[in-house]
Amino acid sequence: MKFIPEITLLLLLFVHSSQAKGKRRKCPEGAWSEGKIMNTIMSNYTKMLPDAEDSVQVNIEIHVQDMGSLNEISSDFEIDILFTQLWHDSALSFAHLPACKRNITMETRLLPKIWSPNTCMINSKRTTVHASPSENVMVILYENGTVWINHRLSVKSPCNLDLRQFPFDVQTCILIFESYSHNSEEVELHWMEEAVTLMKPIQLPDFDMVHYSTKKETLLYPNGYWDQLQVTFTFKRRYGFYIIQAYVPTYLTIIVSWVSFCMEPKALPARTTVGISSLLALTFQFGNILKNLPRVSYVKAMDVWMLGCISFVFGTMVELAFVCYISRCQNSVRNAERRRERMRNSQVWANGSCRARSNGYANGGSIISHYHPTSNGNGNNNRQDTPLVTGRGSLHRNGPPSPLNLQMTTFDSEIPLTFDQMRSSSPPPPSGCLARFHPEAVDKFSIVAFPLAFTMFNLVYWWHYLSQTFDQNYQ
Repeated sequence: MKFIPEITLLLLLFVHSSQAKGKRRKCPEGAWSEGKIMNTIMSNYTKMLPDAEDSVQVNIEIHVQDMGSLNEISSDFEIDILFTQLWHDSALSFAHLPACKRNITMETRLLPKIWSPNTCMINSKRTTVHASPSENVMVILYENGTVWINHRLSVKSPCNLDLRQFPFDVQTCILIFESYSHNSEEVELHWMEEAVTLMKPIQLPDFDMVHYSTKKETLLYPNGYWDQLQVTFTFKRRYGFYIIQAYVPTYLTIIVSWVSFCMEPKALPARTTVGISSLLALTFQFGNILKNLPRVSYVKAMDVWMLGCISFVFGTMVELAFVCYISRCQNSVRNAERRRERMRNSQVWANGSCRARSNGYANGGSIISHYHPTSNGNGNNNRQDTPLVTGRGSLHRNGPPSPLNLQMTTFDSEIPLTFDQMRSSSPPPPSGCLARFHPEAVDKFSIVAFPLAFTMFNLVYWWHYLSQTFDQNYQ
């Protein structure tokens, strides 16, 4: 690229001359006008690849004017740039003509009539030339045949989104420049010394641009090797919004769910309301965040946090169910003890005394029947009932009845039961119940264990994700 120093010198002389005088210089007599020079050049010009011993060297630079928002749903970003191309075409040289200036600003209507490398952004989704009101295109022709073209473009370009660290993620967006019509044997693309220039500090609503880099690659296509220039912009997300809108509310929701541990176990409706309300609040917050993100299949940092918080709230509901189960077991044991006590009071004890229903009395006396088994000739036992009717406060019996020979009517059944049958009819205490646990003790344990577990979860979560954010190298 032997013409680059000469071009730089011409540009410096042009800028210096403009700043020193501040007005156009009047051409001397005998000098050709710009229109006459261009008519002479274009009359002998053919729009073909410039003649050169080597491929045409095209130098590219961009000036970043502004950037739009980065969209996670469509995975792209918008950027306004000044796109500059510089190459040499000896057929456009007018150094041999009597010109009063060393450069000519051409009209854009002449641009389609001269050869261009047809450089394009092959990965852009949409590219438009600003028109305010006419197209923002500048074409400068230098006397040695160097062409300088500048376009003011609005570009929508894709981004390589990786949301595993969201909302502590770092994203990269790429612009790729390539000659659409000529391979590297005909046209070679190069970055200028200052390939990318920021015209002002770039600030996005959700991101900070922390770095940009350029590189050149050569790709193999079916019709040869093609030069490709890439510029990569690196954005780091501002996670302050998510701290306020997502993390702080979830902290408060988790703390509210622990209030149920301070309620007594019998306050089942209140404890259930607190747990369900906390679970619904977390679910709503989670869905509100996910609706602004693409539907990716991998797990994000926000997913880990929200699912962890939902698990803790679900754990409080499980603890409530466990406390209710223990309370039910204890109530079952107490009810069984009451039934056994009531049955014990209704049983017949020593000397055949018993307590019967009030309607079992007849004429102020009590009716008790006992039987004596007798055997017939066939070996069968015949039941013989002998009612004993006694007066009020007295009882006559033919000897003390044996427990095996005594029958009575209980409170619960009209079927006569023996003494041993009555003893076996009382229900045993429930088996397998966790009656040895106390609901209050479980709540006291939970009010300590849940905050400790949540603290450990926070330490691991923040250490893992923030350490990766701080350790990233953007170079």
